Amino acid sequence: MDYNKDNSKKQFVKNIIASLLLMFLLLPTAFQFVAIFEKHEHIVCSEQQVHVHKSIVECEICSFQFTPLHYNLVHHNELDVLLIPETTQERAYSLLFHSFTRTNIQLRGPPALS
Repeated sequence: MDYNKDNSKKQFVKNIIASLLLMFLLLPTAFQFVAIFEKHEHIVCSEQQVHVHKSIVECEICSFQFTPLHYNLVHHNELDVLLIPETTQERAYSLLFHSFTRTNIQLRGPPALS
């Protein structure tokens, strides 16, 4: 019986802390919502000529400077546009022939018997 009382007290304290945290997080939103309607005026324009109205922005969040969330740390070559020439040269046979030439000049180590 004593275990149930301790468990219910802990649950009650957790609920109070969670409620206070939620109120703390939602309080700025509630104040901003009230501030939006605080100085709300609706003026009907009756001028017949072409004119421009001055816009008055009273938004506190507009004065903040946010850092961009996109950081391009690595340049992605696969995203670059590849320009394919209109004329192609058919010389693949000579490249294929030369790529299979076996010489010992390109080897860096000692020759090995295979």
